[in-house]
Amino acid sequence: MTTGVSASETSRGRAGSASRKDIRRIVAGGVAGQVVEFYDYALYGLLAASIARVFFPSDDPALGILSAFAVFGVANLMRPLGGLVLGPLGDRVGRRTVLVISVTTISISTFLVGVLPTEAAIGVAAPVMLVLLRLAQGFSAGGEVISVVTYIAEHAPPKLRGFYTAFLQSGATFSFLMASAVVLLVTAWAPGDAFDVWGWRVPFLLALPLGGVAIYLRLKLEESPVFVQLRREGELSKRPLREALFETPWLIVQGTAVVALTFSANFVFLSYFPTYLKGQGFSSQDAFLATTIGLVVSVALHPVIGLLSDRFGRKQVAVASAAFFLLLSWPIFVLLSSGSLALVIVALGIMAVGLGGAVAVTICFFTEFTSSRTRMATFAIGYNIGGAVFGGTALFLVQLLVMQTGDARSPSYFLMGAAAITLVTLLTIRSYAKPGEALG
Repeated sequence: MTTGVSASETSRGRAGSASRKDIRRIVAGGVAGQVVEFYDYALYGLLAASIARVFFPSDDPALGILSAFAVFGVANLMRPLGGLVLGPLGDRVGRRTVLVISVTTISISTFLVGVLPTEAAIGVAAPVMLVLLRLAQGFSAGGEVISVVTYIAEHAPPKLRGFYTAFLQSGATFSFLMASAVVLLVTAWAPGDAFDVWGWRVPFLLALPLGGVAIYLRLKLEESPVFVQLRREGELSKRPLREALFETPWLIVQGTAVVALTFSANFVFLSYFPTYLKGQGFSSQDAFLATTIGLVVSVALHPVIGLLSDRFGRKQVAVASAAFFLLLSWPIFVLLSSGSLALVIVALGIMAVGLGGAVAVTICFFTEFTSSRTRMATFAIGYNIGGAVFGGTALFLVQLLVMQTGDARSPSYFLMGAAAITLVTLLTIRSYAKPGEALG
């Protein structure tokens, strides 16, 4: 299989590498948007119980939470459509344009969740409006990750591409840490019933000022040098979606499978564990404490693992991560279901190690086996179908596994299955830009 990355494209990418000062500014603009996007995902996972009570009241709390997680999945099912629109747009009119569109949409839609009327106030219209806003969030997410990863990878020095793109995942993970801190502060400020009445809204309302900062930073960014060179030479694809679908369909299939573990592990680690730990009898405070410690470890490790991928190879680190989850998911959930807070913290720390290769390295690797002409279209389709299939179902399926089996360790089966799919796929990818080689 060939990737369509020619020698001339390689020289374009090399000539466009940004200076250290510029790349710091570029990464800051990218990370700011990632924080806003994943802040929404974090809030939805952290506040699932409150969202269930407000929008899906039920005599059975577990069914309410299952309904809330189903709506979480709806947003991910919208990601492929967002990718189909925003990915080719990035190949035709520029990466920077999509960066601004995606962060603006996610900021406004997340804010509006915070002002929605409740089911008690307007009946079934409340959950319907929640679903519509989640669809808008999913649409914007379909363009966010692909545009920012592509943008930074095309600017970064080839020998440090893994390091700089890994900061994006640190930013995304930091958003969960920030969301956790915001929720803790608001629960202290509005304890008990006050939290379900109005306190849960406050974290969502903060998305608007956060988004304003990200939009400002992104408006000051310049276009990707690879895209600029393509445009200067008249080599932009007029139909990037068609090219991606009909000329390199196998890349899309591989891309979808490569991110199976990326989405599964990420959403279980970042969005599901607070709910899971409460179900294991831990207090909200202990659940948030354990999750926060795991997030701190994850934020710190991502750039380190990115550097390791620059040194030893993107594919090698991603393969090691998939093998890690295949072998250790069960022991991790044995520790998580032990009832010991100390062992839970150890389990989350162990999982954070494997998560870096599954998330931070994989998204960079994606840019390295796609052509510059259709990079965002190919990336968008494969990545977002993977997000819909594996990310969109993750929270629902792991909660359903626990409910149906009565076994608190059963979510490990979901992670092991995803790890096996990713591992087999990684071993089939032969041709890609190696660490240290410039992107076309």
